Amino acid sequence: MKQQRRAMRPFGVVLILAAAFGAALFALSCSKAPDSAAAATRVVAITPSEASAPREFRGAEDFVRDYASDKGKPAVHAVFPDSKKPDEGAAIAAFIAKCAEDSGVAAILVAPAPEGTAEGFRRAKQARPGLLCIASGSSEDALVVEASADLVMDLDRLYRAYLAVWAAKKMGASSLVAAYAREEGDDPAARRERAIMAAASAALGLKYAAMTSPKGVAADGFVRAGTGAWLRDYGPRAALYCSAPDLVGPLLAGAVAGNGIVAEAAGEATRAAYAEALGVDLTEAKGDAVKEKRLLENAAEALGMRGRLGLWDSGYGEASLRGLGEFAMRVGAGTARKDDLKALLSALDARSGGAAWLADYDVDPDTGVKSANHVLVRQDIYVLGSGYLQSALQSTPTEYFSLGAGK
Repeated sequence: MKQQRRAMRPFGVVLILAAAFGAALFALSCSKAPDSAAAATRVVAITPSEASAPREFRGAEDFVRDYASDKGKPAVHAVFPDSKKPDEGAAIAAFIAKCAEDSGVAAILVAPAPEGTAEGFRRAKQARPGLLCIASGSSEDALVVEASADLVMDLDRLYRAYLAVWAAKKMGASSLVAAYAREEGDDPAARRERAIMAAASAALGLKYAAMTSPKGVAADGFVRAGTGAWLRDYGPRAALYCSAPDLVGPLLAGAVAGNGIVAEAAGEATRAAYAEALGVDLTEAKGDAVKEKRLLENAAEALGMRGRLGLWDSGYGEASLRGLGEFAMRVGAGTARKDDLKALLSALDARSGGAAWLADYDVDPDTGVKSANHVLVRQDIYVLGSGYLQSALQSTPTEYFSLGAGK
């Protein structure tokens, strides 16, 4: 596995194509001539349906609204149809390639990127080598999608696997309990994460346990029912962690109910998630991040949980799509280069409501070689009642990069 200068001008359209009847309709949508006002440059941003990828879908909708007033509709949203057919990957590849036939399209962004994205990018760039292709949250082999994309961006599960343990210890934890859905068992990223967490826990003096939902048991129900027992078994200084976004809600609720520690969880332990877990109404803050944190900190203090709950300023799913869309806009406008990591982070920061992003390139666990275009991103952890942990100042030892390789 492996892992931005001219004056600003309008960048065109982000086209998010909606279709419900397969690749044929996709092709028809992509082959439509662009509006004359938007013909110079466009970005095609593609997501699955809201039911399949709600966070990315909402991020795309936000991005559309951000640019709605620009001439030529520089942001538009369209969606892959829900399909479990055997040829779904082929249909997705054909759709991406068809979109590239439109000379007004300057970039294609797919998030999360399903099977078929890499082949679609390959065909698109074969026809138009200068086309910018970006994948986020790819479900395909890393080396395969890296070979056809200009940029691959994922939630960091390499450097962050070590840093989550480091953060838990800094917050006072003596053990780390990581919860996984059963379907994550075959995921190379999850396997690598577990291996690093286990080794980091041993090195930093924490007990480590990985809990996986049994066959036939819903993972969210498993976590909801299990957190109390895990906190009893591993003591009041146990930190809880999960890597699947759907498990964040029950994990935070369990941590609050059992007075546990959460350093962070799946890049989705946000202010909104903690508001639900703590029973806090954030509406009086009127979207002010500082005021929202103050409300959450007051609630945590009242429960005796000061310094025990860590959050991200912005959830990965929504913020990453908004940020990548902004980055594509800047690359198309000539104000950023596609290989400029600082420019990528600047775009992410600009679309994340104050969050400060950190990034490193993925490292092949077999060769130790860093990828040139596969970026892993994370945020510094804000601890309610204590402030930021300053994890940017903490590095991940290189010996952890090879852990979890192979089957």
